[in-house]
Amino acid sequence: MRTVFIKYNPYRLVTEITIDGQPLKKNSKLNFEDRRLQEWVEDLPKLLYEECSTREFKIKFHGTLPDYEDMYAMAQDAKSRNIHITLQHIPAKEVKDKEKAIQEIFDEIQRGPFDELKQPDVKKAFQMARNSEFEVTVVGTMSAGKSTFMNSILRQKLMPAKSEKCTAIITEIKDNGKDDFRACVYDKDGKQIQTYSKLTYEIMQQLNQNPKVSRVRTEGNIPFVTSDDVSLVLVDTPGPNSRDPEHKKATYRALSQSSKAVVLYIMNATQLAVNDDNNLLKHVAESMNVGGKQSRDRFIFVVNKLDDFKMGEDSVEAAIKNIKEYLKDHGIENPNIYPASALTALNIRTILSDSCIDYDDDEIYEANGKVRKINRYEEMHFEKYAPLTPSARREAEQMLEKAVKDGDANQQALIHSGIVPVESAIRMYVQKYARTAKIKNIADTFTKKLESARSLEAVKQEISAKQDKKEEVLNQIEAIKKKLASGEEGKKFKKRIENINYDKEIQRLANEVINEAQLVIEKQLTSQDDHLTKREAEYVCQEFKSLVEDLKAEVQVKLEDLCSNCVKKHAEELLWQYKKKIQELAKELNAGSVEIQPFEMMEGAISGIADIENVLQEAEKTEMKHTIVGNHREYKELFGFRRWLNRNIGADFNVDYTVIDDYDWVENRYIDGNELAAKVFGPLQKSLYEVKNLAGDYAKEQTRIIKREFSKKFDQLDAILADKLKDLEKYAKESRSLEGMIRENYSKLAWLEWISQRVNDILEI
Repeated sequence: MRTVFIKYNPYRLVTEITIDGQPLKKNSKLNFEDRRLQEWVEDLPKLLYEECSTREFKIKFHGTLPDYEDMYAMAQDAKSRNIHITLQHIPAKEVKDKEKAIQEIFDEIQRGPFDELKQPDVKKAFQMARNSEFEVTVVGTMSAGKSTFMNSILRQKLMPAKSEKCTAIITEIKDNGKDDFRACVYDKDGKQIQTYSKLTYEIMQQLNQNPKVSRVRTEGNIPFVTSDDVSLVLVDTPGPNSRDPEHKKATYRALSQSSKAVVLYIMNATQLAVNDDNNLLKHVAESMNVGGKQSRDRFIFVVNKLDDFKMGEDSVEAAIKNIKEYLKDHGIENPNIYPASALTALNIRTILSDSCIDYDDDEIYEANGKVRKINRYEEMHFEKYAPLTPSARREAEQMLEKAVKDGDANQQALIHSGIVPVESAIRMYVQKYARTAKIKNIADTFTKKLESARSLEAVKQEISAKQDKKEEVLNQIEAIKKKLASGEEGKKFKKRIENINYDKEIQRLANEVINEAQLVIEKQLTSQDDHLTKREAEYVCQEFKSLVEDLKAEVQVKLEDLCSNCVKKHAEELLWQYKKKIQELAKELNAGSVEIQPFEMMEGAISGIADIENVLQEAEKTEMKHTIVGNHREYKELFGFRRWLNRNIGADFNVDYTVIDDYDWVENRYIDGNELAAKVFGPLQKSLYEVKNLAGDYAKEQTRIIKREFSKKFDQLDAILADKLKDLEKYAKESRSLEGMIRENYSKLAWLEWISQRVNDILEI
């Protein structure tokens, strides 16, 4: 048996591994570098076997509880491959401990001796990192019960839910912990058209039926999380049935590989294999196959309406097995399937718990009936089938034990309904990924600001220690100031910025996206029957229409990702150019005995403009506009057949007789499927190329804005550097006693060392 020690730090994304106390070789495949644990944990048994040529391991894991539970799942799965792992957990500091420490450090910095650390930009950076939003997008096909599910986790009826398609708008619900929901309503152009201080179910019904409304942004209480954990945003999408192209894009944007949002995919257990499902699942499979376990964790498949099954006739286990096979057929392996009855959970949390509202007797009777049914039949205890982590399963079991002990039938049915495990899965994902990333972002913000302050104080310390070199120092500072004031360096730098160009790359990548779509179209053009009846042609047209809309939405989302990546690449290039400018300046002027490092002094300020989204928010607002380049009409008469009067054969005999069919030539109209496909997809092909050109124009315009805004930002950075140089100049000329200056300088450096150590401790486990 080999003993393996693994220390994994999710805040720094650092993994340390030793085998029998010895470090790994440089060429070992177990050197995971800065990869997240969830990207390699499932491959660990195979890699250990290849490295050690044995199937017996004792792993000591030092890490957080959520990561340990992924290690535990790996060890259990390894048994099926005849690899036996004994696992020991060495606890680490958890997220909740660190969030409290972060607030304490921020408060200490605001009380500290450095005014530059109390500036609005520092406070803004801290608040942005702390309040960063985390999206949970809910998607599903018509009649899957998506709105009912949303209401069940909100614990009140807010989203309109009917048997037919009813979600016509995008609704974003941000958690702020307050009971009343306030809302802002926007039209298709993103213009705010209405506000509500208290949103209700009735108002939401009206908004859904209002063709002018495209999006509702609301804030209120999402009960299964706390607003202190992370700013959770539930996004209810109209899904693939929406007629609004922007709504379709929102759905595909959430499913795309670039998205980090959790996706709750609501499926109707009684109605699988619909075409809308097929289209969506294709995109889900593509996203899940990139990025390891984290990519799979972010997709939660909620199989709803299992309570509609009839005991003795239908099998829940068989249904889940069929769903796994169904998803596997779409390229989705090892899905996280959570069986549920959203309506049962909603009834318990509203009708059966809200005594302040008068409900209809039939509603109460039906709600109680569902509770009795789900409690009576053990097969409908859906929490048993949920892929919960050990800690989440223990939590559910403890809740159930308490409910049984208290004789609380409603609480028992709520746990059995499967909604509680889904809420637990979302919380686990937030804790494992979103909250650890938030802590690292805040710590990095602190560190860069502190390093800039430290660099300035270090120069002051050197000045104090070399009083005989005071004139030389002042000459250095003056030389740098003159360089900045002359504007020559700025002109050279801005010329470099203007010369950056990615037009050819944008066009190449956009062509790849369009070519992929073209292959889909060509497949449709060459696979159609050339003789279709009216009914067949109508069905084919519906299929074409759905495919056209999905394809356009998919292409637009891919092009948006392309543009976004292009803009980020530009921004990184601009930052690199500015850093190069500052480093060249330092190299040119640091010939004296005191080394002045403008780059280190500016690191904190430079990091403040690395957030591209923030830069764009402060810039002018632009949007990509799609032009209608043509249209096609659906001529129903094309699919019709001429109605001929049939010849009627009559008989007056009261005896048995034989009727002989009388045949005649009739006009047989048919539709050529290939010609039909060409008519439908022809305008689409033209519009796709038009969209590609618009995407290129959009990327160029965004790049122009980035260049302009970064030029402004870099002028501001030069001004900040000039202020720091003035501070150094003032310090060098300071007429106070040398002893007092040195004492103050040492005191500030000691404070910086102390506060920096506290920030570093945040990222340790």
